[in-house]
Order: sequence, then structure tokens, then C-alpha cells
Amino acid sequence: MKRITISVPDEVAAKAQHAVDAGDAPNVSAYFSHLSLREPDWATARAVAADLAAAIGGVSEDDLAWAEDTLGLRVPA
Repeated sequence: MKRITISVPDEVAAKAQHAVDAGDAPNVSAYFSHLSLREPDWATARAVAADLAAAIGGVSEDDLAWAEDTLGLRVPA
């Protein structure tokens, strides 16, 4: 276990405290720990995607557009 200090906006701190007060988390640290464990490891995912792209010789703009559409990431113009 490692102790760290973070700064968050007041509304985020209030949300965490509300979860504790409601019994959804034993304490604020546990609340944030649970959230971080649920979040995918995006840094590793990007590294794996880059390795795959390099292995096949790159990714085209059409490939990226397809992925964005499929994942619902494309912002409408």
C-alpha cells in the first residue's frame, strides 16, 4: 500500500464523501481506489495498439475512422 496526496475539484471531493456517507465506500481512499481499478489501463492499451500498428505496417485514416465510429468516439462535425 502506498500513500499519495491528490487534489480534486470540490464537487469531486463532495461526491466521494457522499458515497462514504451513504455507505457505498468505507472511506474516501477506498472510493478512489475502486474507481481507478475499474478504469482501463489506457497507457498500456495505447502501447499495445501502437505495437500492433507497427507490426502490420501502420494504420490508415480509414482504419482510424472505422475504429472511432465503431467505438462511438467520433465527434460529429
